[in-house]
Amino acid sequence: MSEDKARPTVDELYQLLKRTSLPTVLVEGKDDIIFYRRVEEDLREYGVDMLPAGNKGAVLDLYKRLKDEPVQLPIVFVVDNDLWVHGYIDGDEKPDDVITTQGYSIENDLYLDGGLEGLCGADELARFRSDLDRFLYWYALAVSRKLNNKDSTFRTHPGKILDDEEHYTLETTLAENEVYPDEFLDVVKENYSAVLRGKSLFALLVRELSAKRRATKFSVKQLMEIGASRRGENYQRMSSNIKEALDRALMPHGGS
Repeated sequence: MSEDKARPTVDELYQLLKRTSLPTVLVEGKDDIIFYRRVEEDLREYGVDMLPAGNKGAVLDLYKRLKDEPVQLPIVFVVDNDLWVHGYIDGDEKPDDVITTQGYSIENDLYLDGGLEGLCGADELARFRSDLDRFLYWYALAVSRKLNNKDSTFRTHPGKILDDEEHYTLETTLAENEVYPDEFLDVVKENYSAVLRGKSLFALLVRELSAKRRATKFSVKQLMEIGASRRGENYQRMSSNIKEALDRALMPHGGS
């Protein structure tokens, strides 16, 4: 898997794809390597290369360019759902032949597969759920604002939200004529493992699993490794979808 430190431009990536001799799976970022390295192992019979494009926008830009200026080797495109998980379209619509995560992001899929909350003791789990409830009250409002095309800071780190009381109060104060999205909060609470932004979800769990009082501490990358190692339902779905896309692309005339 390619892991260049400097993020290449879309044009540089396109030129690289023109020269490569390997079937390529374009993914978002190198931070997801823990997941995609295992998928790469599962697909070693294809000699496939997992290539991080840098972010979702770069993958989709390359998708569009390769539609207009195709290359010889098969290319598969994989991105996080992000707010598509709520049906939100912000500029880029979801192409039918681009593979997406089941939940908000790769982190969510690994979280679900890994049963990671089971690493918490009873007291830790209680604190995690208390933090989660408080965070979700803010998050549902922040995302609702974004879904209604208003200014939103829904990507703010949970530490800032939970540890700065003044900021929390400011962020959760309703504007004039604004109504709190209670129904949306219920949806997010019921499905938080899948629809809460994955980086926020892991950050909340790591507050407990890396606490100073803990003898054994876990980082986000370690937790992702645990999730990936389970090769659970979401992992299998993603690996299978990539394999099927490669099979179609390797058929004469792209499977037509």
